[in-house]
This record gives sequence, structure tokens and C-alpha cells, in this order.
Amino acid sequence: MKRITASKPPRKTKLIALSEVQKTKFDQNGFLVFESFLTENELQILQERIDAMAEGRVDGVSLRMEAEAQEGGLTEVEQKNKVWQIMGATHHDEAVFSHAANPKILDVVEDLLGTPDIKLFSDQTLMKPAFHGSSVSWHQDSSYWTNIDPPDLISCWTALDDVTEENGCVRMLAGSHRQGIYPHRRDTFLHVEGLDVSKAVPVVMPAGGVSFHTSTTVHGSGPNRTPHRRRGLVTSYMRADSRFLGDPARKPVFPLLRGREYPGCV
Repeated sequence: MKRITASKPPRKTKLIALSEVQKTKFDQNGFLVFESFLTENELQILQERIDAMAEGRVDGVSLRMEAEAQEGGLTEVEQKNKVWQIMGATHHDEAVFSHAANPKILDVVEDLLGTPDIKLFSDQTLMKPAFHGSSVSWHQDSSYWTNIDPPDLISCWTALDDVTEENGCVRMLAGSHRQGIYPHRRDTFLHVEGLDVSKAVPVVMPAGGVSFHTSTTVHGSGPNRTPHRRRGLVTSYMRADSRFLGDPARKPVFPLLRGREYPGCV
């Protein structure tokens, strides 16, 4: 499929407006959960497209395999269940890009960012196959996304399967977003240091639910040892007036999803 390019839709009346209670919860905790968000049709399309990518049927997307598969294991497992992470789907698949630009998601992001000017930063899908889906280390997203200022991006985490504590739900450390960026150590991935994560909140929800969190909220997830898959599609957003701190010649194209561009910004 050809590379997807954005065309800014006309502004319409908001479909979702957060209540003051919801905004206060988000400000206090750094995350917000909606247990029912997608329609059955929207969910089914995303499930099918993500599996097509994991099976290698969509050109251009980046696949990261489970560590066990990288080491030569999982030889009896079908291709889609060897994949740990899919990156860049919005650039190559119309359905996933349409999901990232879903007006309901953008309405929530607008309220959380406090601006109608929104750009898509990135997307990824964490697959967590049944029986061997591996964990995600405790981290803050902005510890990876150091080229964007200010570090207050918003991610929408969409459940493509029922998400439980047993199959590796995300756990959020409430209030951790208020202290800036913590030190992280690095091996293959980043690991936050100096925090007690024992009180992190499990984000459990049915397929079609979504959660939103800031890029400074500490979170992680455990392995999946159940017979049930746990796929989570993450689309991340930033203010259109954010600054790109990296090499200007290597700045990615960040699609404008709502509002206007700002000269010299992302």
C-alpha cells in the first residue's frame, strides 16, 4: 500500500468534551480510561489490518520480533505471533491512519493538550502474543522522545483485545508525571530508576476501549502467559507548536491532524 499522507479535515463540532472531573483526574493521575470507545466495525478493521502487518502483508512497516524469536526460538509459532512490536503503521495503512485521526480521539487529545493544533508524533502496536508475549519495562515515553520540546505529548492506547492483569495490561504509576523526567538506565530498552512502582494501577479494559496518558507518566506491563492475545495500538500526539530539537535535516514528517501549522516548529 502506498505511503499515507495527511489532508487536514474541516473543523466540526466536537463529539466528545471532557468533564471537569475527567480533566481533574487526568491532571492528578497522568492517565484517563474509556472502557468503551470504538464501534465493533472500527475494532474489527483494526484487528484485521494489524494482523496483516504482523504477517508481513503490508510493505514499509517496521517489525520487531519477540526476543525468543530473535534468538532462534518459537519455531512452531505462526509469523504473526512472533511479532512483539509494529512501528510506522500510520504511514503505510489507511485504516490505521484513519484511526489516528479519529475525531473522537482528537477531541480528547485537544482537551488534554489544551490546544486545537495537533500533530501526530508516532504510532506503535505492542502485540503480546498468547503464552510468550514479553514485558515492557517501566519507563516514561519522553525518555525516548528527547527530540520534542515540551515533553508533554499525549498517547492514546487502544485495546484490540480484552486486556487483563493476567495477559499483560499496562500499569500506570499515578502522579508520576508531575516530577519531570526521571533517570533511566539503558540496555536494549530504557528502565526508570529510583521509583517504587508497587502501587502502579492496572489499566484493565475490554477490546475497543482506550486509555490516554502523558509522555511523562511512568508505565510498564508484564508478560502474557495466558492463551489469549493482547494487542495494543498506540497513537501519540503533540502540540503543533512543539519544537524539534534534533538535526533539522533529519526531522520526520509529522502529519497535521487538526488546527494549523507553526513556522519553525514540528
